[in-house]
Amino acid sequence: MKETEVASARGEVLGVTDDELFEMANLSPPRTGLSRRIWVSVNARLQHHRPRLKVEGTDHNFYPVSIDDPVEYLSGWPPGWSAADFAALQRFVALNRQVLLEYWNDRIDTEQAIARVQSI
Repeated sequence: MKETEVASARGEVLGVTDDELFEMANLSPPRTGLSRRIWVSVNARLQHHRPRLKVEGTDHNFYPVSIDDPVEYLSGWPPGWSAADFAALQRFVALNRQVLLEYWNDRIDTEQAIARVQSI
């Protein structure tokens, strides 16, 4: 069993499969104003009930973060993310919630989403 499958079996969605990583768009710090890269995706397989993006911890695992209210970590606090990093992420999500949700719900494509994202 792959590491991502083991994590999923424990109920901790910390890893991502190669297919999931391929389906995700990454947004760099210069584009977002955040200190770290974040990952966004479309809920194409309708596998999640709550809209989310993912952040990468210093352990190289991916941690889901809700993009609806309240913005919160869905599988624990990622290693290497400070309270200030999280506060900035919350501001970013609040500023970009509409575009993030439109992308999550497959109403806009990746190019449109990236063009509409605003930096904090």
